[in-house]
Amino acid sequence: MNHRTMVKVRCDKEMIYIWTVSWEKKSPHRFAILRSELQKLEEKKRLITTDCGSFAVLRLTETVAGMQILEIRFAWLQEDGNDKVHGWKEDVRLPYKPFHAFTGVGEDMDDAEWRQLSIPEKVTCRYEFRSRKNLHEVARWPILRRKLGKTLEQHFQWRGTEKIVLYDDIQPYSFFFEENTHYGRGICGGIILHGAENLQSAQYSIHT
Repeated sequence: MNHRTMVKVRCDKEMIYIWTVSWEKKSPHRFAILRSELQKLEEKKRLITTDCGSFAVLRLTETVAGMQILEIRFAWLQEDGNDKVHGWKEDVRLPYKPFHAFTGVGEDMDDAEWRQLSIPEKVTCRYEFRSRKNLHEVARWPILRRKLGKTLEQHFQWRGTEKIVLYDDIQPYSFFFEENTHYGRGICGGIILHGAENLQSAQYSIHT
């Protein structure tokens, strides 16, 4: 199950404080960011900052629909007492407009707190088959339809991909693919069925 992360934000005159609570764990401390640093984000679109030994990378991005998103990658680190550290990475995505509105006036809100569930990243894309022979052959075999569908679902969860165009490959039941992004042509490669002589054990693999 995809459990979303609760992000909490508080402000004072000079600082923004962020901490997270997820199904598995919560952040070891509040992450403090200077207001003066945060103000640079809109101009530079990217900010790297540190607090209490932990790190955060903030990025401003935009969805296809034009919605501004604040992406934060935390590296939550703690010392273990033996000159070593341990921790974990955590990615959260927030709608930037309400975050910006709150942090802009938060210093005058008497310890008010803004809460927001992290927006799950929807990595979806369209598939366009320009295959005449091989797709027809795959469609004849339910086991191959399942294997091809599973391969497409597992291997093309790429950020920024708008569609994947598939063409016939010279190998049976296999395809050449081409990624299309907002900026033009992306990654190309093959979806190749290995072991086609035994469809029960045959497996698709991705070659780029």
